[in-house]
Amino acid sequence: MTATRTRPSTRSPRVVQLDDHRRRRRPDAEQLVEPRRWWIIGVFFALLAAFTVAKLVQVQLGDAPDLAGRGQAVREYQQVVPAVRGSILDRNGVDLAVSVPEADVALSRKALHEAGKDGPEDLAAVATAVGPPLGIPERRIVAVLGRADPDDDHVVVAEGVSVAAVDVARKKLVKLNLQGIMGVEVRSERVHPGGESGLRVIGTLDADGRPTEMGGIERRFDDVLTGRDGRREGERSQTGRTIVGSERVQEAATPGHDVELTLDRTLQYEAERMLAAGVARSGAAGGIAVVGRPSTGELLAVAGAETDRSTGEVDLASGPLAFSDAFQAGSVFKLVTAAAAYEHGVVDDDTTFTVPYRIDVADRTFEDHHPHPTEQMRVDDVIADSSNVGTIQMGQRVGAERLHRALVDFGFGSPTDVGHPAESGGLLPDVAGWTEPDLAAASIGTFQSATVLQLWAAYNVIANGGEYVAPRLVNATVAPDGTRTAVERPPSRRVVSEAAAQRVDRALRAVVTGGTAKDLAIPGYVVAAKTGTGRMPSPERVNPNDDYRWADDQYHYVTTFAGYLPADRPQVSITVLLFDTPQGSSGAGSAGPVFADLARTSIRELGIGPSSVGVAPATRVRAAPASEPAPAGSDGGAGSSGQDDTGRSGG
Repeated sequence: MTATRTRPSTRSPRVVQLDDHRRRRRPDAEQLVEPRRWWIIGVFFALLAAFTVAKLVQVQLGDAPDLAGRGQAVREYQQVVPAVRGSILDRNGVDLAVSVPEADVALSRKALHEAGKDGPEDLAAVATAVGPPLGIPERRIVAVLGRADPDDDHVVVAEGVSVAAVDVARKKLVKLNLQGIMGVEVRSERVHPGGESGLRVIGTLDADGRPTEMGGIERRFDDVLTGRDGRREGERSQTGRTIVGSERVQEAATPGHDVELTLDRTLQYEAERMLAAGVARSGAAGGIAVVGRPSTGELLAVAGAETDRSTGEVDLASGPLAFSDAFQAGSVFKLVTAAAAYEHGVVDDDTTFTVPYRIDVADRTFEDHHPHPTEQMRVDDVIADSSNVGTIQMGQRVGAERLHRALVDFGFGSPTDVGHPAESGGLLPDVAGWTEPDLAAASIGTFQSATVLQLWAAYNVIANGGEYVAPRLVNATVAPDGTRTAVERPPSRRVVSEAAAQRVDRALRAVVTGGTAKDLAIPGYVVAAKTGTGRMPSPERVNPNDDYRWADDQYHYVTTFAGYLPADRPQVSITVLLFDTPQGSSGAGSAGPVFADLARTSIRELGIGPSSVGVAPATRVRAAPASEPAPAGSDGGAGSSGQDDTGRSGG
């Protein structure tokens, strides 16, 4: 088989390289791709530039005020300027509680530095200007300023200085042409010039300047005493401190009104001192005293004292006891029984009672304080000798309904509305539930309970000829401009006739001229008063048969002395009550001396003249055996007070 052979070509071969092939085709691709890429990049940067420009325009034209305001808000501040609280004054305008403005003072080292006045001589000149008025040693101010950073715009140099001193220092800086370097923060502190005296009546403020729960007048008149706060603004540095000189007052604060009380600061102090001495002398757990003017109801002194049983020391009471605490005060209630008996005509000047030592009422037995034979007694004798048995007989003639009504009319069973937040209304059970023994106990003051303020007001009814005059603690409010607005007085009301009041007044005088208080007469002055002695219920029942027997197997007593003088024209009325006194105590022996001390002090401080009538002992029908006539002016008599065998007491 013949093979076919191919002849080689006579043309020269062409060599084609790959790179060359690509290079021939690239110019066409670059003409399509490169311009598009650069266009996209250009558009991106153009948009970015446009956004940046737009944002700058927005910031400059649109957001600039808002951003500036935010920056200013960070730098500026607004602050409430507390108003100065009004003062509480006594009846003579003497401060009892006053808010004293105090200031913290700072100087700006930065302002001194920027003014080129922070050299040693300059700092010494500043210290010389402000140190003496502020009471700060000049060397201390120089040292404090010298240690401060030159950019410090708030260097505290004084705390708790008077505003007046700050004003003097500021004026001296003005003379040095440095009026912009001082900053002041003003606050106030409640100060009681009389110390603790009267504080339980006035009340106190807490750390935030608000009246406490037992805040007394501070709480009752808080809206009057509180002024209207002001406003100020200033600037703070990056450190948060006030930039000295940047403070501006937007609205000045308006001070509160003052409240003028009826209290007499001197009598208040003396009453507290004398009461504390009486509590210590008698061994009582505490005591209460009220002094005031019966015709107006003005309270001149309201005192309370308590014994610290762990130390034996007597100090002012922890609370306003005259308003808050009620007691079964015993025989001082007997004036109500006598007044009701005269008012309803169940007794007259010639009425006599056959009075044994003890009397049974249903299942209860009541006794006089000391054993005595059966005697004939008129009303004056019953009251003067504080006979429980005679008073019970009088109460039985009056009856439960009328005696209850009389107690209500004399002010028992409800608050007096004197205006003290702590006031209690005492306890007067509803007459619908009274039993015969309850009537007997109510007649001698061992069924109901009352505050010392209520007892004081009740005795004023007799002093005022049968009219009830509500107790008053506040005379007026005084505006910052000095305008005085009197507080409206509650209207008086008639309780018993003038004739009935005069008869009870005569009986109260007999208590002092020849009765249970005959050793407590005030020379030159006719005194009308009544003693009272009553057992205190035990705080825990330790004797199942006797609620009045304490854990020490003793009886503890409430002793009282209440009255007014001069009886012919009453100028002052006084009620003293000592509680938890030892067994054997009596109203005349324990509370009576305190009454006498307060009476003499009141005579001196109030300028009370002697009685215009004689003070000879009144003619009385004294106690005598029932089988024998009682001679006029007899000096014999029954005991001073009584106690029933169930523990309810009077006397």
